[in-house]
Amino acid sequence: MPSGDTFVTTVEEGLDTVIASARIVREYPHNIMPKLVDRATLPEGTGTSWREFAADQITAQNYGETDTIDNPQELDGSVLSGTPQLSAVHTFVGRRVAGRLNSKAYAQLGGLAQNAINRLMDTDGLAMFATATTTLAGTATSLTSGHIRAGVERIASDANEPGDPPYYVVLHGYGLYDLSSEVLGGVGTYNIPEGFTRETYMHGFTGMVEGAEVWRDGLITVNATPDARGGVFAKKGLVLIQGFAPWKETREEPQKGYGGMSVWLKDEYLYIERSPGNWMYGLLHDATAPTS
Repeated sequence: MPSGDTFVTTVEEGLDTVIASARIVREYPHNIMPKLVDRATLPEGTGTSWREFAADQITAQNYGETDTIDNPQELDGSVLSGTPQLSAVHTFVGRRVAGRLNSKAYAQLGGLAQNAINRLMDTDGLAMFATATTTLAGTATSLTSGHIRAGVERIASDANEPGDPPYYVVLHGYGLYDLSSEVLGGVGTYNIPEGFTRETYMHGFTGMVEGAEVWRDGLITVNATPDARGGVFAKKGLVLIQGFAPWKETREEPQKGYGGMSVWLKDEYLYIERSPGNWMYGLLHDATAPTS
């Protein structure tokens, strides 16, 4: 028979395991892109593709008092179309898990599937920046406000089809850091005056550039270079087409051990660029992790 002092470690096999708290692994706030773009719904009974007709411009001419006006302008247009695609996440929870897992931990499982759908919808929107006809800044280039201003003015002043506000900029946080550094470049050589410089110093870069509202989205990928790809766009430059509203399907699975429930959460949507090449610009920029 062993001898010695008794501590918790010597009798841990006899202890009940009690979960005092539980949480979901923290994710970046979702649904940034869906709330910044134009939205459209594919009505039931109208086929599988959403279509939008854009009537082309026609030309007016100057005439004199004695001129004969006989130059009819052709009425024409183009169709923008897209077919919403299915996204889904499948989970299975065994009957034994539901009955034995600590209630605090089990309660956290319910939102995971919707979080996954939201995350996918956001990253699909971010992926549209890579399809932009024109990309400003460039690989290994530090982002500046000038790149954003250039994008906004090119949208607003486009000769083919100017884009109306609101305008948005979506960036990785490292891009925002470069913008903050631009604003705070003189800090240390002079007192920080009241105003935008002080606000940036206290709260980081927030607000607008050239009339475009700036948003941070940590789901933007930083590649191996390291670069990150954001974008500047008019709200109507991107359309999120919603097909069927999100729905859930379930199935009992008695053949799996103790049994349980499979759950499928599904959605149907598609992002599409409106007026391609005119109302959206990519912002590829250096995304080296800040060190000072």
